[in-house]
Amino acid sequence: MAMDQVATLVIGDSPADHELKDMIDFFGLSDKRITVQLKNNSKHLKVEKLPCLILDGKLIYQYNAIAKFLAANSSSHTGKSDIEWNEIWQYLEYRSADVQPNTRDNAKIQSVLMEMNSILATRTFVVGFKQSLADIILYLGLYPIATSMSCESKQRYKHFSRWFDQNQYLAASSFHLEKIYFPKKDACYYECIGVLVLEKQLKDLAQLCTLRNDSK
Repeated sequence: MAMDQVATLVIGDSPADHELKDMIDFFGLSDKRITVQLKNNSKHLKVEKLPCLILDGKLIYQYNAIAKFLAANSSSHTGKSDIEWNEIWQYLEYRSADVQPNTRDNAKIQSVLMEMNSILATRTFVVGFKQSLADIILYLGLYPIATSMSCESKQRYKHFSRWFDQNQYLAASSFHLEKIYFPKKDACYYECIGVLVLEKQLKDLAQLCTLRNDSK
């Protein structure tokens, strides 16, 4: 659906709704007559659920559908073919089904990281040869997981780390997210070694304190 008329994005207070709001600026659509309204401030707008994009009397619901619409009307981040668009849609569904519900389950987090690391072993971006909507959606969805990754984990999933770091460089400020530190390979190695040495020193100190207390 092409955007040749005024469109209104109606959102609530959820983080996902605000991601869509930020996408308008990120995709360079803020000058194409898309307005954003909070539902609480727009009670006259009759929408069944949020988020909702209103265009020419038609209502587009659901995060993935709206995100795809915004990307399709941008000058970048689109699929070059129907096949690429299908791939992009698959990754949008992957975030919804496999990433979003599992950001607090460590076993599932490791499964997601392993799968993403495998996908990115031979790719710079997940679809095509430039950043697409799929990269943006996955970057946003995986952000909570990346914030909790240890140095060792970042090194283990090096392809994922490289991809995430590249995408945060391109998008973090637009989505008001703090950049996550991803050390270079050698730095990461020595950082991990440093952590292990510190842990051993703390254990030795604890054992020494125990022995001294026992001897009293």
